[in-house]
Amino acid sequence: MNLKQFYTLAFTTVLGSALLQAQTVTTFAGKENTIDPWTNFNNVTTDLADAYFYEPEGIAWDANGVMYITERNKVRIVQGGKVYNRSGDLGDGTKSHGYLNGTGVAGSYFRPTSLAPMSSGDMLIVDCENHALRKLSAFVNIGNGQVVSTFAGANPSGGIDSRGTAGHVDASGAQARFDSPKGIVADGKGNFYVCDDLNFVIRKVTSNGAVTTIAGQAGSDGSVDASSGAASRFGGPYGIAMYDANHVVVTDNWNSSIRKVNITTGATTTICGKYGENWYKDGSLTEARFVSPKGIVVVDGLIYVADQSCIRVIDEVNKTVSTFAGNGASAGNTDGNGQNARFGRLAGLAFDGNNALYATDVYFNVIRKITIDNLSPTADFSATKTSLQIDEETTITDISGGKPATQRKWTVVDLSGSNSNVTLVSGDLNSSKDITVKFKATGFYSVKLEVTNEYGNDVEDKNSFINVSRTGSVRKYNALTGVTVYPNPSSGTSLNLKNTHSSFSGASVSIYDLNGTLVFTENDLNGAQIHMELPGLSKGIYMLVLEQNGESGAHRLVIQ
Repeated sequence: MNLKQFYTLAFTTVLGSALLQAQTVTTFAGKENTIDPWTNFNNVTTDLADAYFYEPEGIAWDANGVMYITERNKVRIVQGGKVYNRSGDLGDGTKSHGYLNGTGVAGSYFRPTSLAPMSSGDMLIVDCENHALRKLSAFVNIGNGQVVSTFAGANPSGGIDSRGTAGHVDASGAQARFDSPKGIVADGKGNFYVCDDLNFVIRKVTSNGAVTTIAGQAGSDGSVDASSGAASRFGGPYGIAMYDANHVVVTDNWNSSIRKVNITTGATTTICGKYGENWYKDGSLTEARFVSPKGIVVVDGLIYVADQSCIRVIDEVNKTVSTFAGNGASAGNTDGNGQNARFGRLAGLAFDGNNALYATDVYFNVIRKITIDNLSPTADFSATKTSLQIDEETTITDISGGKPATQRKWTVVDLSGSNSNVTLVSGDLNSSKDITVKFKATGFYSVKLEVTNEYGNDVEDKNSFINVSRTGSVRKYNALTGVTVYPNPSSGTSLNLKNTHSSFSGASVSIYDLNGTLVFTENDLNGAQIHMELPGLSKGIYMLVLEQNGESGAHRLVIQ
């Protein structure tokens, strides 16, 4: 471990406060193991809850959904609620390192970190201290062993103490050289991008094993944004994820920052964080600070970062950084929601493609699962009553999903778009979660809610959401009992009613304008189909109320 890595791991003082969010954190696999991880290890298949890990770091899934986990110094898979050793020397993680190609436990690694699936079904593994990329053959079933081979980087040196060879060479396969590579990501087109930590560069690796440098300069560390890869500088690139089709995002661990790299030109920019200021702080992109950013994933445009004892979420569009789960000022191993959960020292971070992140905790030696709740708002509302009489009150409540709104706007109008007959009893149309309203006239009233938070905005507009009549308990009659009104729109001279379920026997019809004025009525209807002559109603929107057997139903009527 070099001096930079030591200081990064050792620096645990954090400042600032985290934003509470309702993300559910649970322990997915592993027994807390801080006292003696050197002898508490599993050589046999075990249940998820009974597994002992030693510095687990990378997580990935193959095309069939098989989960792979790297640790010192082996690779395991999760199948059917159990953890299986698949590749690497068994035993004490401090003594099991090596560099041998072979099947199952005949192969060996030296601190494998991250991994990425290949289109062939094989898994590409970053073998950090062997300075190589290893290929593990595709999983077939538990009974079939998987073979590890060298994909890029120097072949094993051979002998009892076989090792890899560090360096920086752009070449193919075994002729290429890396120096303590860390993170890897696949672009979906057969290429891979690798954080070459101690070379301070970002490498591209093709499906054939051809290695090139796209950003940074080997042997030259720093924190420099530039329009070309050759002029860009990194301090210790660690984790990497695809941001979009043209960019990767990188955790620059030593520089305590998050960088964005164009995969074609190598142009590099700093999204947030700052060299020399490795403490914890949420806020805008310019204000936010990171302690020790490592694992990184992108989900729906949001960047999630494993930062020491918490997971941060970066919204580049809205220029914010907040704490997604855990607490940057307090470490531990506690399941819970949002900031109530605790992590020890996080390393790897992976997304399962559904609704959860998985994080590896190298201090407590466990795998944690973090459910992603929707952060952007999804506007919605409900009301205590939607069928009212004149001057009867109803309370409308914001029940939007996502993170709570920071801004809110209500609009309540009649079908002409006017709010002149709407009385606000309590609440603020421009901020309140709950508003109470009443109405001066009969008619249909529409309600619209606009909500905004730092992750986006949304609008819900419910047309004719509230019905106001002189009798109350109004329903859209045709939707409930098969009554249709036609033609609608009407010329205002005639109208037909049809009941497909029963007769209109004894029913009465009343038509009101939007001011609540009765403009037409007809009583003692009979039969399943009624024709009515109207008194030449003016153009506009009216409410037709049908009353029968003590019930009232309303229907919107348009005269044009």
